[in-house]
Amino acid sequence: MTLDPRSDTLWKTYLVYFLVLLFGIAIIVKIILVQTKDSKELQQLAEKQEYRIQTLEASRGNIFSSDGQLMATSIPLYDVFFDYKAVDSAFLAENIDSLCRQMAQLLPKRNPDEWKAFFAQGMAKGNRHYKIALNITQPELRQMQSFVIFNRGIYKGGIIVEKKIRRERPYKELASLMLGMANEEKGYYFGIEGAYNDYLKGINGQQLVRRIHNGGYVPIDSEDNTEARNGDDVVTTFDVKLQDIVESALNHTLTENKAEQGCAILMDVETGYVKALANLRLNHETGAYEESYNVALTERYEPGSVFKIISMVVLLNQKRDTKLTDLVNIGTGPIKFSNRVMKDDHSFAKNGICTVQEVIEQSSNKGTAVLITRAFAAHPEQYVNGLYALGLNKKIGTGITGESQPVIKDPKDKDKPGGWSKVTLPWMSIGYEVNVTPLQLVMIYNAIANGGRLMKPQFVSEVRRGNQIVERFDPIVLNEHIAPPDAIEKLQTMLEGVAIRGTAKRQFQGCVVNVAGKTGTAQYYDRVQGYAYHEPGIGRKLYNTTFVGYFPAEKPRYSCIVMVSRARGRFWAAGGVSAPGFREIAEKVYAMRIGTQDEDSIKVTTRQPQGPVIVRHDKETNYLKGINKSYTDLAINGDWVTVEHTDDGETRIREAHLADNVVPNVVGMDITDAVYLLENMGLKADFSGQGTITEQSLHAGDTLKANSVIHLKLEKK
Repeated sequence: MTLDPRSDTLWKTYLVYFLVLLFGIAIIVKIILVQTKDSKELQQLAEKQEYRIQTLEASRGNIFSSDGQLMATSIPLYDVFFDYKAVDSAFLAENIDSLCRQMAQLLPKRNPDEWKAFFAQGMAKGNRHYKIALNITQPELRQMQSFVIFNRGIYKGGIIVEKKIRRERPYKELASLMLGMANEEKGYYFGIEGAYNDYLKGINGQQLVRRIHNGGYVPIDSEDNTEARNGDDVVTTFDVKLQDIVESALNHTLTENKAEQGCAILMDVETGYVKALANLRLNHETGAYEESYNVALTERYEPGSVFKIISMVVLLNQKRDTKLTDLVNIGTGPIKFSNRVMKDDHSFAKNGICTVQEVIEQSSNKGTAVLITRAFAAHPEQYVNGLYALGLNKKIGTGITGESQPVIKDPKDKDKPGGWSKVTLPWMSIGYEVNVTPLQLVMIYNAIANGGRLMKPQFVSEVRRGNQIVERFDPIVLNEHIAPPDAIEKLQTMLEGVAIRGTAKRQFQGCVVNVAGKTGTAQYYDRVQGYAYHEPGIGRKLYNTTFVGYFPAEKPRYSCIVMVSRARGRFWAAGGVSAPGFREIAEKVYAMRIGTQDEDSIKVTTRQPQGPVIVRHDKETNYLKGINKSYTDLAINGDWVTVEHTDDGETRIREAHLADNVVPNVVGMDITDAVYLLENMGLKADFSGQGTITEQSLHAGDTLKANSVIHLKLEKK
């Protein structure tokens, strides 16, 4: 049977219609499902791709010295990239030569032809994120953004800018180890940056942003938006000029004596504030001394004879009737304590008899050991408890990472390896079998200098937020009286005698300032080889040498310690190694701070400009929002603005016009904003006083010279 061709065609047509109808129904069903069941999920997905939370990074706070010098600050730097696809090809070809000439003027590492070849190379690679400059400053960025092509912005000019923050120290390596570092990504914190990181780091904010068609993002109002709060400023106890003196003297001392490492600390007698602290260790590859190890807080060592005065503190507390003229029989030869023999480095006692005062002045090992064993042999725990009362059994608690725990042996530990033995008491009395840090030693001598008050060494005096003091760190007294007044007077007399008649007589003869202190020389103990440690080419043992004391002796203002480890030069004892370094510090500090009037305050001009105060745009708008004050913002893109209050009560914000090569008017600003502005313009700023800026040394409107220093005077309103 043959089918009618017309019927076959008709059947196929119906089948097609049916399939089309079925497909249409499926589409309608899917649309209905999308609009009902899946609409919420798809909307959430779309919103997730369209919106995001952008972090607003807080700027880290500054670190200042006690004399107003900026020691650490955060400087914004910029990396610049080029997206050639964003630029019209004809416009790019027409203007590329002009752009290259401008780039060569700003960044002369390439001439115009080299810049043109450089851009061509990036375009040939098809790189839409082509690196053209790294770590440029804000003024350099502003100039680059004005160049032909780039002045059309990111979407038509192809310039892509990425901001980053670099921590900068205007005084470079000065006190670098104590200033330290904080790195949250790597999880390590040290120095003041680490100890006060919670203050310095600030609090990041967040901003809801929405993606737009060209790939960028625009901010969106949201109740979850929060402004970043910049970090607080930390004011240290350091004095930059004194720090420079101490570091230079230590470097000179280590270099002259070919030493391995050392430290020097200068402390204010009344407050315990550390005015300068230097740590240096030899880099054997370069031959230079570097701040690579915190000797002052971390190096726990046997201090030798400087510990004798601490033994005398304990003795005078327990034996109140001890007189400086009391006689001590030290004999004419070595003295045996149990199975060990003790001797003095030099003979000074006629017929083996000397006074208590001479024991310290001449640094007699035998005399000190005789006095201490005679007083405490039956009850050595009384001697140890006397040391505990001085805080020598625990860390000072500076908050600085790396501070070492001292080691004071306990008579109860007779059965422990390396514990208390029959010779521990006499050897501990002269600075062996005890381990303390240089900072702990100068803390005790500082107490003797100020009449008996044990002051806690501190490195920070206050934390500021703008002009407000967030927290003040007043002087802390750890012990009101380490010894009675008559005992303190005896201790001071003995320490003065060391420099007049004793082991440091020659080193301080003719010194411009009267010094009181003590020498200390102890054989170096290596953790592996012990006292048997030796170095090839050095035909003798190596020592740790210390001189610690205070000046002026008659009216103490500063206490100081100079500790040197493993001097390999001509001298090996403290009198020839550490004492000269102490003298250099004492004489220079005396000349700068005591002998003549301080010249800290630099006279600034009173020729001040009149005009509105410059403030940060974001800070002012946040303030006005916080007090619910309405305002008109006429500054669209400006970082710095002025605020105008009209007679009818209206507040207007206008962009501040700052020329790149002209000194701005910072009178009326708070110091944090002023330093941020001035540093970014290429000026170095220091200040004195507290409050807002009332005077500036460089007159506003004058031509700006790069790397000039501008001195600012602050006063409280």
